Amino acid sequence: MTFTARPALVALLALAACGPGPSGRALRHTLEQGRTYTTWLYGQEYAKLWERLTPEMRNVFGSAADLGAFAGRAVSQLGREQGTVDERVAETRPERVYARTASFVGSPRPMVIEWTLTPSGAVSGLAVRPADSTAADQKAKGPEPPQ
Repeated sequence: MTFTARPALVALLALAACGPGPSGRALRHTLEQGRTYTTWLYGQEYAKLWERLTPEMRNVFGSAADLGAFAGRAVSQLGREQGTVDERVAETRPERVYARTASFVGSPRPMVIEWTLTPSGAVSGLAVRPADSTAADQKAKGPEPPQ
């Protein structure tokens, strides 16, 4: 009896681990994409980024050169990344958000680089902003429940 109950228990635990949220593979893929796009941003590879923008984001920036002018100012003001404080991936259905909080040579406090990605991996949002204390407080509490 114990032998037959054990495989059933393992199967139930495996199903529970999968849950209704994104799979581990999807989260890892989003993490990799966010890291790649951040590397391109830091490396001033704006043509590569431009190719990954959604049409709506292209309308916001107008051209790869305009994207470069905007992003170039932000990257040059921040300076070199000194260390990653935190990386997160969140699902906002249907999109996912990669957020990287890091310290920079040119900033007295950590900054967040945030990419919003469509299911196909296209960039539908980009934010560069100071990290706030509520994010640090939230990290201490753990992840928010899905909405």
